Amino acid sequence: MAIAGIFKNAIASEVGNTFTSVYTAPSTPTAKTSYLIECDIACTEDSGVQISVKLTKGNGSSAYVVKSAPVPVGSSIQVIDGQKIVLMPGDSLDVKCETPGSTVDVILSLVEDVNI
Repeated sequence: MAIAGIFKNAIASEVGNTFTSVYTAPSTPTAKTSYLIECDIACTEDSGVQISVKLTKGNGSSAYVVKSAPVPVGSSIQVIDGQKIVLMPGDSLDVKCETPGSTVDVILSLVEDVNI
């Protein structure tokens, strides 16, 4: 069975010390499920940083995907790689750089509007 959907990237640059929603699954009346297939976070600072990523449901509840994970200077971390995270309409993926005064760049790869 083939999965039909729209392949997309979502990006956010200079994500700082507060949670930033990098992607929110569409919640229009005809919205379908989205699959998050990869999340890469790059350290853009002169020293290493720590990052946290959480999934926030449309009802406001949330859970960490990773908390305070280290990202070495000049490097990146693949928070999601190989597995899939299902995002229902209104769900979001939120990222925060835990290191005070520092920022990171984020790239998500996903399939949107999947009919399951």
